[in-house]
Amino acid sequence: MDETTPAHATESTTPPEQPSAARTRIRQLTTPWWRMVWLVGGLVWAVVFNVIYVSTGATQEWLGIASVVPIAALLVDVLRVERLERAAEQKRKAKLKL
Repeated sequence: MDETTPAHATESTTPPEQPSAARTRIRQLTTPWWRMVWLVGGLVWAVVFNVIYVSTGATQEWLGIASVVPIAALLVDVLRVERLERAAEQKRKAKLKL
């Protein structure tokens, strides 16, 4: 590079790399810290309730339903956050178009 070449001419114009969908989903499930605790606790809850359900002869259907409650609550929260992030991204794009 000689001294007459502008510095910006040598930089690449490719956009920054976007994180993968799997990496984004894992980040959503594990941050902040309480979501990670909720996820692990929900999985333990599901395993315990399913073991109890199966060991009692599968006669108490409410145990099967109760086993998915924490995971369903976490899913609702993740979907809420994702919807808010999507709305914020659309607002940013709309501002850039003006």
